[in-house]
Amino acid sequence: MNDRIPCDMIQDLLPLYVDGLTHETTTHEIERHLQQCSRCRESHEQMKGSLGARKEELRQETDREIRYLRKLKRKNIRNIAAGIGAAVLVMALILGAKIFFIGSPSDSWTATYLEVRDGQIYVGGAFFDSASVYAGHKLVRQPDGTQKLVVCACLASDWNRKGVFNLILDLSGIESQADIGGATVMRDGSVVSAAANRLYAARNPYIGDASADGRLAGALRIGDHMGSFTNELQTTSEPYGWTLNFQDSIRNPETFEAQMRDYACVLLALTDNLGQMSWTYTAETETGTVKRQGTMTEQEASQYLGEPVKSFGESPGKLQELLELIRLP
Repeated sequence: MNDRIPCDMIQDLLPLYVDGLTHETTTHEIERHLQQCSRCRESHEQMKGSLGARKEELRQETDREIRYLRKLKRKNIRNIAAGIGAAVLVMALILGAKIFFIGSPSDSWTATYLEVRDGQIYVGGAFFDSASVYAGHKLVRQPDGTQKLVVCACLASDWNRKGVFNLILDLSGIESQADIGGATVMRDGSVVSAAANRLYAARNPYIGDASADGRLAGALRIGDHMGSFTNELQTTSEPYGWTLNFQDSIRNPETFEAQMRDYACVLLALTDNLGQMSWTYTAETETGTVKRQGTMTEQEASQYLGEPVKSFGESPGKLQELLELIRLP
């Protein structure tokens, strides 16, 4: 019996055989046939050659793709690195500009002068921090509808060492009122000083509140100008009183008394139920030191000022009027 597989069938199976995809039994039969059939064997050799050529071509193409991908990867890495470097440089430039040129809003400055004339606001200022210098300014609208002068500061550098500044603002730019260095400039050009605003903020409704008394005295800076003192309060009966007992001896009692009367007017105006201010001190005279005491009642202060002293505590504007009437240092 002739069980030889026909050549046509072998020819059909050869591509699978060459690719190693035939079953083990089929592979055995094909190989046996190839040993006996020169025509199929020749076809097999041609297929192997073509397959090798294709494999080599695929290998070379794969190598080219791998080289291209590696080159592309290196290029992308360089681009990414360059992008990161550029971003870092831009950020550094922006940060440098922010620190040394543009600056940021600062509260570490004080107004050295403030004057309104001829429709202009003249403002001078200086920074507390020696490392800060002037970078710019702008009027900013506040949530309550008022405006505020915002001064920007940057770090000092070789090209900018301006720790002080002088500004000229148009009064027409003030819509209703503006906070300029703690002072209030009104649309009509009137000014409430920073001192008046600071004192009004320390207004005290009740003389029996010792902490509030201390804040008000501190806002007036009595200790800085007149010397150290202790407080003594009289709150058992009207008129409620407040006595300042000064510790240092006074060489010029007349000047001291005049200044204390001015301070007394402010304390009476800003302490709602205060009816009498007193002070004790030691005066140096030609015959030696003498204990002295001064007093000013609410009625005496009103006569001294020409109108009710309590009326000057009704608003920062009225308090400004009081400060312009008296002679505080």
